[in-house]
Amino acid sequence: MKLIVAWLAVLSFTVISAGSCTIRHKSGDYECTTQTDCETGRQCLGGYCVVPGGGPIDAPKTNDGPRTDGPQPDSSMCPAQCTSCANGKVCNIDCGSTNCTGNNAIVCPSGWNCAILCSTNNSCANGINCGGAASCAVTCSGQGSCRNIECGAGACDVKCEGSNSCRGVVCSNSCACDVSCGTAAACEFLTCSSIQCDPFGKGCTSIGPTCDTCP
Repeated sequence: MKLIVAWLAVLSFTVISAGSCTIRHKSGDYECTTQTDCETGRQCLGGYCVVPGGGPIDAPKTNDGPRTDGPQPDSSMCPAQCTSCANGKVCNIDCGSTNCTGNNAIVCPSGWNCAILCSTNNSCANGINCGGAASCAVTCSGQGSCRNIECGAGACDVKCEGSNSCRGVVCSNSCACDVSCGTAAACEFLTCSSIQCDPFGKGCTSIGPTCDTCP
């Protein structure tokens, strides 16, 4: 009888010991279905009330490098000297919107097609540099406008419309240069692309086989 009692005591101790070593990984006290099930300071995430910032629930985010699906920088942004730009690298310089009577020459950005409107009195009087431009179209409608226009290798079109406008236009390097002179324009000191391209003695033309060779 004593052996049976001793054996039962050992068995009871084993069961109790096994139960005491059982680890509950997630306490039922912290289970939740809505935020109201959690005490202050915890949030209902993944079915359990957890302390915010206590560690990631899912795998941590990784840095996959810079995003390429968003807008990328535009390498052909409108240059500062242009009042507006258009497709085809067209730079508009409107002296009615910006001051063109300063001490510096107006410079067409290299590789751009410039449309320059010298509409105010004495505008563009400190020079226009189109030496690096793809092309230049200059309208000199202001009184006393346009001095020392330098055309580049591209097409160059200069309209001298204002009184006393256009003193000094050099287009000897232009593949096609046109300088038209109004009745009130000065149109002095013009250098056309060749002698044959100055048939009227006042202005330049790109008409003719040797005057219009732009690619």
